[in-house]
Amino acid sequence: MRKIKRSWIFFLLLIALFLQITILNHLKIFGAKPDIILICVVFFGLFLGSSAGLGAGVAAGLLIDIFVLDFFGINALIYGVTGFLAGLLSTKVFKESKKTEFAIVFFFTVFSMSLHFVLVSAFSRSLNLGYLEYFYSSVIPAGLYTSIVAVPIFVKFIDMYGLKELQGLL
Repeated sequence: MRKIKRSWIFFLLLIALFLQITILNHLKIFGAKPDIILICVVFFGLFLGSSAGLGAGVAAGLLIDIFVLDFFGINALIYGVTGFLAGLLSTKVFKESKKTEFAIVFFFTVFSMSLHFVLVSAFSRSLNLGYLEYFYSSVIPAGLYTSIVAVPIFVKFIDMYGLKELQGLL
């Protein structure tokens, strides 16, 4: 297994942000776009632990906060918590299972989008959308789309970094 440097993680997050705000911004299915940055944060948390997940999440959130009109710092908090929680799962699940990868990314997409909704609705009085409407119209499609896109990205990252689990530990 090769060690992944933090500078390389931050570089990958920059590439993911570039892809997300350019190319993937036009690839909508049912109004949903995949969250490549979230996929990277969950991957680094799962395979490198909670500390790396927290660091990658805060860095990714700050990048998003810089380029997106939102409450500054809210994405750093959300992605940081998401990366940290993904890191806590790193020893509890078989990370190479495509079904597990799909389920984990779906769960964390739902978690991060729901947390974002709660925090924005706490800070903003002008939100005219109910949570259930938001959940069914945005969270579920984005969660499914992001999860489907995550599986081949996880496979590529696992191969690229040689992060396969040892058979003796299963």
